Amino acid sequence: MRSLLCALILVLLSSCSTAPRTTSSTVIGVTQVKKPPFTIIELSLTPWSAGREEGGTGYLFELTLSEPFASLDSVVYKGNRAVWKRNTMQLDKAIYTANVQEKSTPQKELILDGNLIKEYGNTPPNRTSDQVTILYSSRNKPQVYIHTKFQRKEPLLYM
Repeated sequence: MRSLLCALILVLLSSCSTAPRTTSSTVIGVTQVKKPPFTIIELSLTPWSAGREEGGTGYLFELTLSEPFASLDSVVYKGNRAVWKRNTMQLDKAIYTANVQEKSTPQKELILDGNLIKEYGNTPPNRTSDQVTILYSSRNKPQVYIHTKFQRKEPLLYM
C-alpha cells in the first residue's frame, strides 16, 4: 500500500513539470512578445530637467526603425508613459519621439537612527531602469515588447 501511494505521488509531481507553458505572458489582454514585427535600428534616451522644481524632470526618447510602423502606441519607462510621435520632417527615415515626464512625488526625508524601529518606513532611492517597454498593436491586438539595449545621451538641463 505504501509503495502504491509513493508511486501515485511521484506520478503527480512529474506531471506538473510536463504541463505546457506559454512563452509569452498575457496581462489584461496584452501579449508580451520576444520579437516585434518591426526592426529597431536605434533607441536613445536623453534625461531632461526643467530649471524650476515645478517644471519637473523626464526623458526624451528617439526611436529609429528600419521602416515606418503605423501601429506604434506608447512607451513606458520607470512607470511613466508617453505616446510616440512620428518625425515627419525626415520622410526617408522612420523616426519616432516620445517625451516621458516623471510623476512628481514629494521626497520624504530619510530617517537615520541607530534604532531600527525609527528607521521603519524609509524607502530606497529610485534606481536606474534598464528596460523600455514599447506598446503597439498587431492584428488589432495590443502587444508589448521590452527593449533593453538603448543608448543614454547627455542630460538636457533647462535654466
